[in-house]
Amino acid sequence: MRSFNKALQAMPATVALFMVLNPRWSTLPLAVWFLLAVAYEAARLFNAPPAADRVVLPRAFRWFAGGSVLMYFLMAVGLSWTENMAAGWFALEVKFSLLLIPLLMLHHWHRQGAKGLNAVPMALVAGLLMFMGWRLVLASVSGDAELWRYDGLAGPFHPTYMGMYLVLMPLLLREKSKWYNLALVVTGVFVGLLASKAAWIVAGLVWGCLLVMHGKRRGFRAWGIGMALVGMCLGGWLGDGGRLNEFTGYVSAELVSTQVDSPGRAADSPQSNQPTVKVGSSAGRMQAWNASLEVLEAAPFGVGTGDVTDALCEVYAESNSQYALEKRMNPHSTWLQLAVSHGWIGLLLILLWWFGTVVWAFRVQNALLLTWSIAWVLNGTIESLLELQQGVVPTILLCCVFALSSSRALEAKAN
Repeated sequence: MRSFNKALQAMPATVALFMVLNPRWSTLPLAVWFLLAVAYEAARLFNAPPAADRVVLPRAFRWFAGGSVLMYFLMAVGLSWTENMAAGWFALEVKFSLLLIPLLMLHHWHRQGAKGLNAVPMALVAGLLMFMGWRLVLASVSGDAELWRYDGLAGPFHPTYMGMYLVLMPLLLREKSKWYNLALVVTGVFVGLLASKAAWIVAGLVWGCLLVMHGKRRGFRAWGIGMALVGMCLGGWLGDGGRLNEFTGYVSAELVSTQVDSPGRAADSPQSNQPTVKVGSSAGRMQAWNASLEVLEAAPFGVGTGDVTDALCEVYAESNSQYALEKRMNPHSTWLQLAVSHGWIGLLLILLWWFGTVVWAFRVQNALLLTWSIAWVLNGTIESLLELQQGVVPTILLCCVFALSSSRALEAKAN
């Protein structure tokens, strides 16, 4: 049984390491973890070990894990009014970690206690540093300028998702490590080079708040966070590639389009009544949001788990939203994703789930859970974070681990 215990204690950190190296690499560790848990329970039938020392299951975990399982069953129920069953079953497959990881973490807590959980932040740091090193070395030796920015730098990940993981680095790293400042500078530059507007905004807000909080003490961590912000600005300047101009140009066009021309001027400009066709990710996201609201208005109980994209594409075609139609864009918002699939009930439930998680993290003063939850909520407003494996697995695993780990224990480990 000792070998079973050691293997099971290492599984959360193993998944954390592999999930930030490649989105698909979390599948095998999760499968192994599940098989180990089943084998462990089978072995207990013949040789029951003493129960692990543990405290009461934290309320933050009960809230988050319960919400995660509820969301998965909500997706399953959504198949009952879905027309595109193939897409619906695929969505359930992608989101299976909403059910699997909370159950595995619950088993870990009852059989192993908190053993192995403090290794997760270190494994996450190791994985992120390995990923950044790999992508920067590859960009250096390839001679391809496209590998230095945006999706070329992010590789198998979406730039926004990788930026969300890296937001945690100031709290994950050991403050007294001699590599602390250097690691944060590299992290900041890397986030800037990712050229994701969402990553820039979220990292700027989260790191800015952390800088204000730690700046009062003028400690080592405050300097590191400040250097990460400077590095992000430098990386953003180098890797912008027109992304900021596209966004500001879209905003400027929107402001101009809201001006009402006089009747005489409108008569002199026969083309003034023709809508301007906007292209770019910012315009596409607005098209997706507007279409999602139209679908919600037409279907207050949702269109079903598998019909989200099909319903949106119908609206895109009717509204001449060519950019969103060509890319078959999803709602690009976690909240609107549930609103389209499950209507107002789905929207209210996911809002309650996540804002409740933020409240619990604040009440128990769990710095990692609070920071990760806030970063997730901000990113979830402009990305559908539960539609890809690279969003589902890190979301559920890190929230469960951080909720089970006390903030004091993690802080002591970090220092």
